[in-house]
Amino acid sequence: MPFLIILSAVLLVVVVFALQNSQAVTVRFLYWQVQSSLAIVIIAATAAGVLIAGLFGSASRLWRWKRGRAAKAEARSGPPGRDGA
Repeated sequence: MPFLIILSAVLLVVVVFALQNSQAVTVRFLYWQVQSSLAIVIIAATAAGVLIAGLFGSASRLWRWKRGRAAKAEARSGPPGRDGA
């Protein structure tokens, strides 16, 4: 629940900041050149950052989940070297 409150507050700050900076800007990246409102650029950059952070977080969670599953499977099979003989 605190996460949602913090997320909402950050989102509100970004939107207010973006709307107060609505002048036209030119964004150049390598050979591309785009002219857009600064508000759109700010919101797009924030969304891209959230997406990248989410992908890294999901990859980390998946890796920990797989590692935990492997540890549980090893614990169920018993210690190595005991084949019942």
